[in-house]
Amino acid sequence: MYPVRETQDFYPLSQLYHDSGLEVKPSHEAPPGTLAMLRCEDPDTGELLAAATLQTRAEDYFVLAHLAVIPRLRGTGLGSRLLALAEDRARQLGAREIWLVGKVPDFYAKYQWEPVRRENAPNISRCLTCEQFQVDCFPSIMRKTL
Repeated sequence: MYPVRETQDFYPLSQLYHDSGLEVKPSHEAPPGTLAMLRCEDPDTGELLAAATLQTRAEDYFVLAHLAVIPRLRGTGLGSRLLALAEDRARQLGAREIWLVGKVPDFYAKYQWEPVRRENAPNISRCLTCEQFQVDCFPSIMRKTL
């Protein structure tokens, strides 16, 4: 099993997110509101295998802002494990619920995340202003009670 640890270095995570198709530009600066960044790496090579970023947005809503796993390890349970660790970290920080904008809503639905209609959701995303929204990107706003 690969170890997961918190990190303060956003740059490698941002590269993974970008390479995984998330709307994240590689940056050394963690986005505003970042609370925790989780990094999973191969202990022998140091290769970044998966990552997750927890943030607050829009009036202090807890948001799972990013979660990505390298392609060769998708479907191995690594994403599920990282999701559970991010949820646990949100609980430790006092969250009673957590939000996300999921590109793969079926994955999150397996873990009791529920879709929320856009008009019933807080403004936690820039999706409505993104040129890819409803063209080649069909995300779902989701919430989980912790």
